Amino acid sequence: MSTLPRKIALFGGTFDPVHLGHLHLATLAWEALGLDEVRFIPCKISPHKTGTHPASPEDRLKMLQLATADLPWAVVDDIELTSGTPNFSYRTAEEIQRQQPDAELYWIMGGDQWAALPRWKHPEKLAAIVQFIVLARDDAPAPREGFRFHLVHGEHPASATQIREAIAAGRSSDDLPRTVAAYIRDHGLYPFSPG
Repeated sequence: MSTLPRKIALFGGTFDPVHLGHLHLATLAWEALGLDEVRFIPCKISPHKTGTHPASPEDRLKMLQLATADLPWAVVDDIELTSGTPNFSYRTAEEIQRQQPDAELYWIMGGDQWAALPRWKHPEKLAAIVQFIVLARDDAPAPREGFRFHLVHGEHPASATQIREAIAAGRSSDDLPRTVAAYIRDHGLYPFSPG
């Protein structure tokens, strides 16, 4: 009796901070494709970003753990934070394929990332390993030859940039899970910075 391969979706991002939009989109993908697992993979943030006070990798990891604690299908993976090499998506997918050789791998992304994919480092290597789950609003992105993709319709208006700006201005955000909002408050993340 053969068993079906585990369906694992990789969801990379800065998650600075993780918000309800991220969780909503991951849930849409999980439901639409019958995924066994969604791996949230926080990436390193460029030190060259100016005008922001990003949360530390440890804080972003902890916020992801808090946000996904009640989602049995969600896993937080620090593979890119602990890697000594540059974070390229194809390398992350190769490593997870080595760890899970019998799994069917997917990569969750938005329509904007799908459009930018040709500019990623070795997108063809990533496409050889994963099927793409493209989350789109009303406009359906065009298929790309040699790239397997599944279109999932849905959106959430949350913006990590707007959330950080609201917190820096002393306002709260309805787009954060309560546990994440409490963590941000308790740890003094995203302080005000005069422009």
